Amino acid sequence: MKEYKTSIAFRKTTQRVSIDAEMQTSKMNAMRARAVCCRILSGGKAELQVTGEFWRVAWAEGVGACVWYRQGMNRDAFGQSVFQTCIEQPLRAQATHALTLRQINAAILKCMRESSIDCMTLRGQGIAEALYHPSTSRPQMDIDLLVNELDIQAAIRIVTQSGFELAKHHSLLFFRGGVLLDLHTDPLDMERIRARKYLTPMQTQDFFSHAERSQLAGASALLPLPRVNLPYLCFHAMKHSFERLVWLWDIALLSNNIQEEDQWCAVLDGIREYRLERPCFYALSYVRTHLNAFVPQDMLEAIRPRMDLRERNMYTRFMGHEVIPFLAERLFSRMMPDFRRRVLFWKETIVPREQVRAQIVGEGCLHCGFIRKRLRQLTKALWMLVKETWTILRLH
Repeated sequence: MKEYKTSIAFRKTTQRVSIDAEMQTSKMNAMRARAVCCRILSGGKAELQVTGEFWRVAWAEGVGACVWYRQGMNRDAFGQSVFQTCIEQPLRAQATHALTLRQINAAILKCMRESSIDCMTLRGQGIAEALYHPSTSRPQMDIDLLVNELDIQAAIRIVTQSGFELAKHHSLLFFRGGVLLDLHTDPLDMERIRARKYLTPMQTQDFFSHAERSQLAGASALLPLPRVNLPYLCFHAMKHSFERLVWLWDIALLSNNIQEEDQWCAVLDGIREYRLERPCFYALSYVRTHLNAFVPQDMLEAIRPRMDLRERNMYTRFMGHEVIPFLAERLFSRMMPDFRRRVLFWKETIVPREQVRAQIVGEGCLHCGFIRKRLRQLTKALWMLVKETWTILRLH
């Protein structure tokens, strides 16, 4: 009996080691694939990528179409099945969805303009139309519209009259078929974590004060100027722990545009005004090093944050193409002005309000589902913290 239990324990230990090894291998492959994507996007030398594994990572990173176009669209180098599965089908699906969103967004922007509602398209579609050629080469998951709080009820009426329905557990997220539309009254999503207001003084009015009227999706629209848009994109990318390369590629393309129009002084003023030096330093350092973006070195030195030993370790890993779990929460915590607000931020992050908990869990038992999910995340975070501490102690 004792030998049987020992055997079972050994098998479980072996399984855990095997799973850890597979996860580590998958992580290393993803890091290598991201590095290759960066070389291709930046115009560097890279072998033609024809494996399904690479393209799965490229599409997950949001740069599959861009990499395909940059590699010269050499269809003959692929096997028929690999080409159909890894190139043709996702390329067609992405283009179809992007064009659908473009048409819907144009109609809603037109209605907003006719109703004298100031409305601005954030992130995806605005960036795609302005900086990507063709615009469908950037994936667009949903439509994000920013409106003033005073206009929100009128904006909701226009959205619902356009055939959209309110999503369950959400107050401003709407859907129509496979299209999601998210109305925002603040750019930082403070309705989810209110403590984010201590991170930056950036507000909705800043976007409308630093905007220009142009064409978007064939309709007249307000577009944010780089002074506010670049700090915001860096904040948004960090909010998601830089999980997708496409957000960094957005920043690289915008940086090149800023260089061409000689607007770095205005952008630096915006970064300092909104106190977003840390997100901008991380993002701009990465795109300058790996995506060949035109970012002045003195610009980086002007916004370089003070880092302790643990953060320097995280920064080095990030610059090595690693997607670090919970990076956003850890860096946002460092951006809090004092200990009391830092505690408040962690409290809201770990145990948010009931409406936010419902959004996190989705279907099923709210109480049980939320506890299970948080326990998994806390266990993962604790194990990660132990490994990081051991690594730092060994190196120093």
